[in-house]
Amino acid sequence: MISFQNIVKAFGPHKVLDDVSLTVPKGQILFIIGTSGAGKSVLVKHLVGLIRPDAGRIYLDDVEVTSLSEMALYPVRKRCAMVFQHSTLFDSMTLLENVALPLRKHKGLSTKQAGIEALRRLEQVGMADEAAQFPADIGDGLRKRVAIARALTLDPDYVIFDEPTTGLDPMAAESVDSLIRELSDRFQVTSIVVSHDLRSIFKVADRIAMLYQGKVLLDGSPADFRATTDPVVRQFIEGRPEGPMVFPRKA
Repeated sequence: MISFQNIVKAFGPHKVLDDVSLTVPKGQILFIIGTSGAGKSVLVKHLVGLIRPDAGRIYLDDVEVTSLSEMALYPVRKRCAMVFQHSTLFDSMTLLENVALPLRKHKGLSTKQAGIEALRRLEQVGMADEAAQFPADIGDGLRKRVAIARALTLDPDYVIFDEPTTGLDPMAAESVDSLIRELSDRFQVTSIVVSHDLRSIFKVADRIAMLYQGKVLLDGSPADFRATTDPVVRQFIEGRPEGPMVFPRKA
């Protein structure tokens, strides 16, 4: 499992995370929600060592990742892939070459072997027929699928999605949502999804955690969120500009 224990993080005088604790069991899809600047992306970047906490500990199964050196984090990053909001594909490479790159760099496969495996990964996300195209030739939703295929090349146990449906049209967002659900149901991949897309949240999530003013305001099932009477949570999930919510400075 993934376990965040009493995480504290500040940038200058601005405390973004204040004693945050969350546990994510194997195979679960956890959505972390909250307003812009609530610390959602900051929290998940701690897991792969992109940010170090000021206090607290993070465990990936039985390994405390917060105490690891940069070199010791490499195996963690292979087990815990990250799909960023922007797909970060190389424009000068075909989709096949983009997916094959980590196979050549990290698994030491030959160009031919990497190509065969990359095509299999593209097939898993429904993109094998577009393998010879370049990122500029396809839409945002399809690029996101290719980024997910690339993340899967190292057979991660965990995948972090940072705003996976932001900027996508409804059909593309639906496609990405279905893929995240399939990764959990078919491959038992544990997923943490940073999002404020309410449609995705209530359709895909097994569990939801809302960050507010540096803390976990509510951690529960989609049904718990629908039933809550907390005025801040209700304002957020109903998308109302008026209410008690205090909007943070973006971290």
